[in-house]
Amino acid sequence: MNTQATDTDVLIVGAGPVGLFLANECARRGLRWRLIEARSSQSEHSKALALFPRTLEIFDMAGVVQPFLKAANRVTWVAVVSHERRIARIHFTPGGTPYPFVGMVPQDVTERLLVAELLRKGGAVEYDTTFVSAVQNETYVHATLERKGERLELTAKYVVGCDGAHSAVRHLLDLPFEGEEYEDLFMLADIDTNDVLAPDCSFVQASLVLWRFFR
Repeated sequence: MNTQATDTDVLIVGAGPVGLFLANECARRGLRWRLIEARSSQSEHSKALALFPRTLEIFDMAGVVQPFLKAANRVTWVAVVSHERRIARIHFTPGGTPYPFVGMVPQDVTERLLVAELLRKGGAVEYDTTFVSAVQNETYVHATLERKGERLELTAKYVVGCDGAHSAVRHLLDLPFEGEEYEDLFMLADIDTNDVLAPDCSFVQASLVLWRFFR
């Protein structure tokens, strides 16, 4: 059996919310890990917003929930509006959970909080570092990375692709992208709103979903 020592236990490709959370879990459990990100910094846009109760419960088990509770706008209602008329209002307070609400936390804030927790644990994100390829052997994976034109080689027990829908890791493994694409067009914008919209309610109008939150 090949017993070659590896450079790290887990190589995590992609420092979005999933990769950052995985790195935090590796650090919490005393594993060796490296987290690489092709971008030069974290996202500055809101993107996804909703943290549902089960996600908050998992954050609680991981010991990282408190900063998210402080940052979250807690939504307990969904209002359906048409032509400036509210036609339905749905109460959202599920039972059996300590977090009976949807926590609205913009993705850039989520990433910032997870990076802060990672730094507190003594870890860091390796930015401007791209996953190029990998070859799996009997007991380890030999990975090739690129950082600002320089090729880097390392070995890891596991390589985890957290690099999104167009994942280079998934393509390398020739894994299909399950599901279907939406044909509808969506627009996501960060805007200032007035005080008419209740802060604890999300509003759905025709094909437009407006999530009310505070930064």
